[in-house]
Amino acid sequence: MDDQNYVNEQNGGGSNGQSGNYYQDYTTSTQQYQAPPQQTRPEGANGLQIASLILGILGIPGCCCYGVVGLIFGIIGLILALIGNKKNRSGIGIGGLVCSIIAILFGIIGTIYYALVIMGMAGAGPFAEMLEDMGFNLEEMNYYYYQY
Repeated sequence: MDDQNYVNEQNGGGSNGQSGNYYQDYTTSTQQYQAPPQQTRPEGANGLQIASLILGILGIPGCCCYGVVGLIFGIIGLILALIGNKKNRSGIGIGGLVCSIIAILFGIIGTIYYALVIMGMAGAGPFAEMLEDMGFNLEEMNYYYYQY
């Protein structure tokens, strides 16, 4: 016998003629049946975010191609990441955004560097004077360049 039934019988619940049913009946509840909540799965990355991540990753080593390739890939990847992150934010979208920004920065640095090198080899600009100050004589190194 459980404790509540024992207490009910001691309080006169069944021996002296009273009904000793002091249990609570939970079967006649007035609450309506509620369906379990729908579990929504988190949305994955969309195609724009994946494309921005790929272009950002390709843009970083693409800066070695005179900086322009990395700059173009970085700008396109940044645009795709911004549009893709408006729809839903995920780790791939944020990664694409970061890689695209890094590719743009490296692209700008690479473009400036290669422009100065090409101008220096052409004998024009401040980079040519810097090369001569460092001891590089382009004519002695058999570099053919045009003088304008």
